[in-house]
Amino acid sequence: MTNHVAYLPKPHLTRRLVDLAGQSGLVLTLVAIIVGFSFLAPNFMTVSNIMNVLLQASNIGIMAAGLTLVVICGEIDLSVASLQSLGAVIVAILVINVGIPIPLAIIAAIVAGAIAGLISGTIVGKFAVPAFIITLAMDSFGRGIALIMTNQNSVFGFPQSFSIFGQGYLGPVPVAAIIAAVVFLILHVVLSRTVLGTNIYAVGGNREAARLAGINIFGVKVAVLTISGLCGALAGVLMASRLMAAQPIMGMFDLMDVIAAVVIGGCSLLGGEGKMIGTVIGTLIITSIRNGLNLMGIPADWQLIAIGTIIVIAVLTDFSSRRTNAG
Repeated sequence: MTNHVAYLPKPHLTRRLVDLAGQSGLVLTLVAIIVGFSFLAPNFMTVSNIMNVLLQASNIGIMAAGLTLVVICGEIDLSVASLQSLGAVIVAILVINVGIPIPLAIIAAIVAGAIAGLISGTIVGKFAVPAFIITLAMDSFGRGIALIMTNQNSVFGFPQSFSIFGQGYLGPVPVAAIIAAVVFLILHVVLSRTVLGTNIYAVGGNREAARLAGINIFGVKVAVLTISGLCGALAGVLMASRLMAAQPIMGMFDLMDVIAAVVIGGCSLLGGEGKMIGTVIGTLIITSIRNGLNLMGIPADWQLIAIGTIIVIAVLTDFSSRRTNAG
């Protein structure tokens, strides 16, 4: 008697088809937003404004890229916006007040952000404390340290050469956007081509299964939160370069945009799902909405309500999808 075996599609192939459909939907959403604002907002579709959107997206995108790793791992980092401020303040004080060369000051600021993330990751990984609690505390620490270092004042007086990172252009493209693209590319490779990337998905998808498989969960959490802290400080350096000044309260509302970019981009807040390309598109969607609303003269308070609404819709969609798949 011959046994007939039904060959089902490979799970990874099915997942790729789902991912492709989701990314196509994101692209269509971005196109619809661009087309809509091209009619509603004056000068939205000009080359100069498109480059301005890319410039505005640079610091949000860099923070979102780091946060993507954390969210896929099943955690959250609420400190990235304050570490952005801290990074800006550190580079400003070192360059302006201390006189340290710009490259060394930038490295010091980025290392400070990475150390903050390392501390958060170590506590989260070692004591199994939810990351949102520790990173919320780190958010207060980062903002408080920035306020103390500046005596609650703005720091300005950068040499003109520092402006290249936040105000410079390579052809028509902002240098800051190029830096953001490099960060996205590097972290895409980390997620898709390294053991760390595989382990990040494993820990976020099923922590207990990952532990039984011998994955170093502590190391993974430390790694993702360290990278996120580094990205936050790097974003701060770019922001300081764009403004040619540093303020301890700069970017206070950026966390909302960063989380929105990650969630809209397809990262599940429950962990285990997400792609860097999705975060890229999510960042462009959020930045385009911000830019279009600004051009239309919509007040900042209503913009916050709009972004908050978008986050709620994205989260409800994610949970509904998970519940449907589970059922």
